[in-house]
Amino acid sequence: MQFSLTDLQKEIKENAEKLLSEKIDPLQTIQKVDQNVRIDEDLWKLVIEQGWLALDVSEEDGGLGFSTVDASILSEVLGYYMPIIPLFSSGIVFKQLVLHSNDDLKSRILPEIISGEKIGSFAIYENDKYEINSENILTELSSKDSGFILNGTKKYVLFGDSSDYFAVLAKFGESFKFVLIDKNDKGVKIEETTSLDQTRPMCEVVFKDVEVSENNMMIELDDELSQWNKVKHLSLAFLSMEQVGGSQACLDMSTEYAKERIQFGRPIGSFQAIQHICANMLLQIESAKSVAYSSVRVDSEDLVELEMSALMAKSYCSEVFNKVAGDNIQVHGGIGFTWEHPAHLYFKKAKSDSLMFGTSKSARSEVAKLIDI
Repeated sequence: MQFSLTDLQKEIKENAEKLLSEKIDPLQTIQKVDQNVRIDEDLWKLVIEQGWLALDVSEEDGGLGFSTVDASILSEVLGYYMPIIPLFSSGIVFKQLVLHSNDDLKSRILPEIISGEKIGSFAIYENDKYEINSENILTELSSKDSGFILNGTKKYVLFGDSSDYFAVLAKFGESFKFVLIDKNDKGVKIEETTSLDQTRPMCEVVFKDVEVSENNMMIELDDELSQWNKVKHLSLAFLSMEQVGGSQACLDMSTEYAKERIQFGRPIGSFQAIQHICANMLLQIESAKSVAYSSVRVDSEDLVELEMSALMAKSYCSEVFNKVAGDNIQVHGGIGFTWEHPAHLYFKKAKSDSLMFGTSKSARSEVAKLIDI
């Protein structure tokens, strides 16, 4: 489905595609992950120079004042080219947590994030269960004198070893709070861990008796979880756009290979089985575009509609990306399974993305609750 983009949005997309296509070679990306490159400094510098981190931040807050849809176009393009940069973790999730925090913290931290001077990440999960409750979140914030003490361990922290700040979710009495932690704070220990998606390296971060001041309190998860829900669902909407971009890359790889690969004296794309696989990929991607674009066009202040659209996008786009990434490997045959071909990077990214903020199955369950089933 071709959504109607404004002239500005077309310009953003064309400019991003041009820049990234010139800078990113899939074979070089394979080499970088093989060398355990944790962040592509040249590409991150490009993001900073282009002002992409400040795109959807209001002019009042020091940004460029573009819309959510404008910024989400970048996520789609970045999903297609799969650079090793922390735009999702720092430029979307962490940035949104800062934007929804108190004015003092926002005025201190936001300029550093949107300028690219500092990198932030979110530290939420401690196991493979994504529901936020007292059983799954054991990291604890306790009062001490005029401040607080943080203790706990967080897993799956994206770009943790490249980050300057962490937004850490901790249990505080009967509620939960996000607190801001500097990587240089005493008691912070960062360890590299294996990541399924090697373009989004992960870390485990340990917090032992880390002192936290009152002015580093971020958002609190109240009974309605309203602030966190807004941040989470905006992030899921952006993630779904990334998944659409990655899915499109898989289709383009498959169709190109189907035209070039000769078997039995003719291109494999002339065989009906391959044609049907590629046609089904296209059908699924166009459907995914519909829900993804719808999710980023929702008024972010309409929390009910945002939640519904983001969860639908999360569930459907995750499943589509997984399916077309697998189909891409099937179309390529033996070479699709090799380390030398980028197909495996998209396949692993699809699987990893589908677990972000919970599974597609859990998202469907939440949708069912919203429609009173």
